[in-house]
Amino acid sequence: MTDVLNIVARIKASPGRADALEREMKTLVDETRREPGCLRYNLFRDTQDPDIFVFVEEWETRAQWEDHMAGAAIRSFRQRIGEGMIAEGQVMQLGVVA
Repeated sequence: MTDVLNIVARIKASPGRADALEREMKTLVDETRREPGCLRYNLFRDTQDPDIFVFVEEWETRAQWEDHMAGAAIRSFRQRIGEGMIAEGQVMQLGVVA
């Protein structure tokens, strides 16, 4: 499992859109957990700023994560949320150092 890829994605909802975004992200979580190579796909909501969400992901390989990013679950999610539901986002690809 030396190829395991860890992802942390931070998403900030647009003002007034956090609850609707959360519903759509929960659907994304359910769909993604069934994808090949998905070892962990958890969604968290910041307790201090409810507009902030964090995905913590673990994938068997980078190729499987790339397939996920180009796959049906992400495409469907993007269609469902349309424009303007997400104010900003950041995806970090992390490797273990210790």
